[in-house]
Amino acid sequence: MRAFYFLCFYADGAADIPRPDKGRCTLMIQAIPGIPHRIRAVIFDADGTLVDSMPMWNSITYEYAALKGVYAPPGLSKTLNAMCLEQCAAYYRDVLGVPGTLSAITAEIVEMAREKYRTSVPEIPGAAAFAAALRTRGIHTAVATASDLETLWPALERLSIAPGIEAAESCTTVGKSKESPDIYLKCAADFGASPAECVVFEDALYAVRTAKKAGFSVVGVFDPAQTAEERAELLALCDRCIPDYTALLGELLPPEDR
Repeated sequence: MRAFYFLCFYADGAADIPRPDKGRCTLMIQAIPGIPHRIRAVIFDADGTLVDSMPMWNSITYEYAALKGVYAPPGLSKTLNAMCLEQCAAYYRDVLGVPGTLSAITAEIVEMAREKYRTSVPEIPGAAAFAAALRTRGIHTAVATASDLETLWPALERLSIAPGIEAAESCTTVGKSKESPDIYLKCAADFGASPAECVVFEDALYAVRTAKKAGFSVVGVFDPAQTAEERAELLALCDRCIPDYTALLGELLPPEDR
């Protein structure tokens, strides 16, 4: 849900994040079949990929409809999960009949999520350590999220994921949802990398399809809420699928650092 931000904002003020160095770097991850050995950048989705926030968003979907007194049809959360925040606001207003401006509806949804990101949304196991290990090896790291960055970022800070992330893009500021590859292409371009030199980590099938069509290698992150059919498609589409980052850490780090 959510043009390019370098990570320079927090709830209590600004923080300095270095701008990407477009110098060439390599990473050998030989245990990921189908992924080029020379990797210049890793692009992470956030919700459901770095942080286990999808249950929260699914809950907010129906809580907000109830708060506004409108009917929430079955499958609403899946429909909205493929949209940026502004598209979600438009759906609530234009389809479900929630009154108000798009900016007001967006602000109300963001406020419902803000406190949960700040205090309780958990990490996908191993995410912080994996991102830090990539940065240590000179690999560029970016977040490409549909969420509002100012709302999301306190969770990444609290969970110690933020120090492993070099830059971030939002669907809101790029101006397109992940039905378009623009957010991934922007992340790659920011690092002077081609799609073939990047790996995208994603949990959402529609976003995986987008990244693959644009020429990116993709590691799928399983979502416990996925159906058997969705999981089978994820396995078929992705170069590799993982439940979390612990196995990748075991392959990436030397024994003394595991």
